[in-house]
Amino acid sequence: MATPAPRTASGEGTLPLEPGLAGPEAGAAIQQSNLWKDAWYRYVRNRAAVVAGAVFLLMLAYCIFWPLISPYDPNEVDFSQARQNPSLEHPLGTDSFGRDLLTRTALGGRISIGIGFAATLVILAIGVAYGATSGFIGGKLDNAMMRVLDALYGLPYLPFAIITLAVIGDAGFWSLVIALSIASWLTTARIVRGQTITLKENDYVRAAKVVGARWQRVLVRHLLPNMLGILVIAVFLELPGVILGEAFLSFIGLGIGPPDASWGSMAQEGYRVYRVFPLLIVIPSVAIATLILCANFIADGLRDALDPRTRET
Repeated sequence: MATPAPRTASGEGTLPLEPGLAGPEAGAAIQQSNLWKDAWYRYVRNRAAVVAGAVFLLMLAYCIFWPLISPYDPNEVDFSQARQNPSLEHPLGTDSFGRDLLTRTALGGRISIGIGFAATLVILAIGVAYGATSGFIGGKLDNAMMRVLDALYGLPYLPFAIITLAVIGDAGFWSLVIALSIASWLTTARIVRGQTITLKENDYVRAAKVVGARWQRVLVRHLLPNMLGILVIAVFLELPGVILGEAFLSFIGLGIGPPDASWGSMAQEGYRVYRVFPLLIVIPSVAIATLILCANFIADGLRDALDPRTRET
């Protein structure tokens, strides 16, 4: 018996089936897309972002694992091996104290990247708390908090960081984190405030209020998870500025002191002898530039992946 063709809604006439196509079985589950799967699919199509992500992960792995397997002590001084050019024994050469630059660059990257991520997380914590509270409560409190933010925008970033280090009096790891984050959370707070004002008008937020949910629960349970994509992008947007700030402070002598080193302090050491042995300043400078470029490409790729409308426009 032939299968009857499907009829239209009015029952008049029939709708032809395309050859080779069969409709879904009754009761079959419809496959739904996932935000993060779609974002990952769009991200891997961005070749520049994929290459930048791979290089970024390789640099992280190099900084973490190479000092553990390196045959050289990064703090061992041997003037007989000073300022050697790259060779099989020392792939990046040695510094003015005869220390292996490949190992020392990895240790410097640990400190520079560690300070960068730690300061970025502090910036996000302060910015999210301030911006989300201001945008969600609104009214006079929002207006007052934004005027305070406008006043703080007048603070110069690096001079304020230098003053903070002078007040603390100790240029250690956490001192640099505080100095670099204390005046850098303002832009993040504005971004989070704008997102909060937009998201709090959605129906699921109104429904949560109707059933009696407190504003703290609505903020943490409903709004912040929907801002996760923006926060991930903010991490990679803030990271280059923080790393550059640490390098600048270390370059002028306010960073990590010996025997420890960061890429900024290594560049400072290389600046003293750059005419005689330019490799000492080239290596940390290339490492800083590579990390910053990778972070920017990753942030650009994540922005297009999480909000494809930006690419369409």
